[in-house]
Amino acid sequence: MNGGVSGLGEAEAFSMVDVLKGEAVDLLRELVKIDTVVPPGRGYGEMVEFLEPIFSELGFKAERVTVPEEKVRAIPLPLEGRRVNLVARREADRPPLTIYAHMDVVPVEEKWSVPPFEGVVRDERIYGRGVADMKGFIAAVIVALRVMHELGLKPNYDLTCVMCTDEEVGVYPGVYYLTDNGYVRGDVICGEMVHGVIGVGFAGSVHFKVTVKGRSAHTAMWWTAVNAIENALPVLEEVLKLRERVTARRSEVPTIPTPLGDRLTPVFSVNVISGGVKDNVIPSECKFIVDRRYIPEEDEEQVISEFVEAVEAGKAKSKALSVDVDALRVYKPFKTSPEAPIVRRLAEAVKHVTGSQPAFIGVAGSTDMGYVAQKGRDVAIMGVGDVASNFHGADESIKIEDMLTYAKELIHLLCFQRT
Repeated sequence: MNGGVSGLGEAEAFSMVDVLKGEAVDLLRELVKIDTVVPPGRGYGEMVEFLEPIFSELGFKAERVTVPEEKVRAIPLPLEGRRVNLVARREADRPPLTIYAHMDVVPVEEKWSVPPFEGVVRDERIYGRGVADMKGFIAAVIVALRVMHELGLKPNYDLTCVMCTDEEVGVYPGVYYLTDNGYVRGDVICGEMVHGVIGVGFAGSVHFKVTVKGRSAHTAMWWTAVNAIENALPVLEEVLKLRERVTARRSEVPTIPTPLGDRLTPVFSVNVISGGVKDNVIPSECKFIVDRRYIPEEDEEQVISEFVEAVEAGKAKSKALSVDVDALRVYKPFKTSPEAPIVRRLAEAVKHVTGSQPAFIGVAGSTDMGYVAQKGRDVAIMGVGDVASNFHGADESIKIEDMLTYAKELIHLLCFQRT
């Protein structure tokens, strides 16, 4: 165990976290005000400019790492600006550990009851886009590191903190590049999800875009045309037959109970369909997009091949001139065990600080940690949100207490936990 160079104990460190409550809230409010909405994601440079001196002040060596443009071009969205990631490292000749957060947030769609980019505090909650996913975790990490720095507490790890780009859009987010180039070291703690729940499984994600081509004509000249919408129907029918087979599969990963049970299941949803330009013009094109979330036990290549086979079966029943499939590999699946060392250490820290054992569940959402895990890193995933946080929705919020509690758990894990 580590009592710090001045002999101060854990109780003093936890007390200091509470003293820094106002500073933590102010910090999170500043993070929320920085526009890192993706797409377009043009605000990464501003966020790094804000965070870099903070980490330097806390004794870390900070480095900016930009994802090469040719990698970014794989993301089929209207992105703007350089994809600048921050890597902050503090070496102490100890085992390596990486703390991960993404800087980007999703756009605001619905009307909010408060301004979404101001960090409004109400009833001991702070409201703002990204406070739960996942700028609140960034604030918790900085508070923990500040307490450690002020009290002279020495971590039991060589710490690397990575603040990353484009998690919310996937395909090739910043942490992929950092992982591929050796910046991610040792086990990883990721601040996604809710507090007190450790994620042990996430779905992989492939987006399928199907384009059905026909031939247009005036409706009165119907016999000269090939109606793309009507000839997309046999294709859709075969795709939906595949959905019935796919959604019968089950993972070993436990999840919150749904109408399909308490095990993680694949998700297969036709989310976008478009076709036609005018009511008296027979359409020459129809497109639909399927969001396919696959469980960790499924194979990505098989997921793609079985979808293509279903489309081909539908095409054989259709008079369409052509049917094309574009598969976009968005995220890799993630699976871990409650017995993985870093998961056990995070769970013990939660129990130590709160007195309650965390839950271990999987969700059908996706994360860039699947790629990191496939590259050989053990990952523990837990965030600062709760069931009322409304991730990605209107009035996204977190309890301020949960942010401070997570800071204490990090201090315990990094400095006081037996290794």
